[in-house]
Amino acid sequence: MGSAGGLCSSPKAWGCGWNVVRLLCFAAISWGAAENIAAVIVVNQTPPSIRAMEGSEFTIECSFTTRNNLTKWFAEWYKIRNNVTAKVNNVTDRIILSADTEKRSLSLTVKKADVTDSGSYICGLGSKDGTSPGTGTEVTIDEITDLMVNQTPTSVSDLERSELTMNCTYKTVNNHSPMYVRWYNYGTEGLKQELVKESDMIRMLHLDNGFASLTLKNVNSSNTGTYMCEVGITARNLSGNGTGTQVTISKCQQPHTCFLL
Repeated sequence: MGSAGGLCSSPKAWGCGWNVVRLLCFAAISWGAAENIAAVIVVNQTPPSIRAMEGSEFTIECSFTTRNNLTKWFAEWYKIRNNVTAKVNNVTDRIILSADTEKRSLSLTVKKADVTDSGSYICGLGSKDGTSPGTGTEVTIDEITDLMVNQTPTSVSDLERSELTMNCTYKTVNNHSPMYVRWYNYGTEGLKQELVKESDMIRMLHLDNGFASLTLKNVNSSNTGTYMCEVGITARNLSGNGTGTQVTISKCQQPHTCFLL
């Protein structure tokens, strides 16, 4: 293997098009590429850049061609963030690394992206002759500023002793431990009151899927009012409200006809 200075002094010989020579130096030193590796493996990495919202999913792909009958090869992924370079491993369910030996391609997929997933991602394809880097993908993950809370239904009417359910969907973040969902009732007098009495309701919460529901059990006319869900992230002082569900409960004209099925 040639010296680092020799490899980095002619970045175009790599066929990368990556305009940061420092990245090429890293690839040359850490991956042990030979000086003539570009003649062996030509890597195409796409897309050149990705911008997405926190909680979304993104995929980077690399394919390569060779000028000989290369049958044995290996692949590596690296990420550079804040001048720190680290190897990307699929140690969590969020990161999926895959390869297709016949098509000579590989991909990196990150699910439920976090702001810390921002950075420069580089794939490296190698053989016994050395490793050639891709051109790099600059990934920017923007922090969620709108939880996009959606509440359904807008209104519901029923008789006493019935059971009613309201749903809320919202944007989730990767680290959803600081997220919360609260339900409030604005009664006929318009006073806001948080619903906390579990015996009167059933609350479901699925933070992974961005879903919450509230079921009122054995309702009566006092349950009439507007119900609203509030979703928030305490650490960011960020919250959002649903549009509300107007609930109207009517008394039974003949009480003996009101029964639970």
